[in-house]
Amino acid sequence: MKPSLCQSCGFPLFEENKGTNRDKTKSDDYCINCYENDKFLEPSLSLHELEIKLLGMAEIQNEITLEEAQQIIINLPNLKRWQMSNI
Repeated sequence: MKPSLCQSCGFPLFEENKGTNRDKTKSDDYCINCYENDKFLEPSLSLHELEIKLLGMAEIQNEITLEEAQQIIINLPNLKRWQMSNI
């Protein structure tokens, strides 16, 4: 079964990397790198800034491949945090 994706950064979402809600339960939508205690860790982060961050992770830090970063970037506008209806 394919894991769900963090609805902010687009990375795979597993039980062990889920962020937390206000009541300390695990979030079904966001990872620990994006979301803690029912709040985004970078609330003013823009979609463009996230794209740059992902490319940096691939090109500078080698955390993901450039191809993975590009695939995530393509899917970002479809994620819950970045949909215009949530603004």
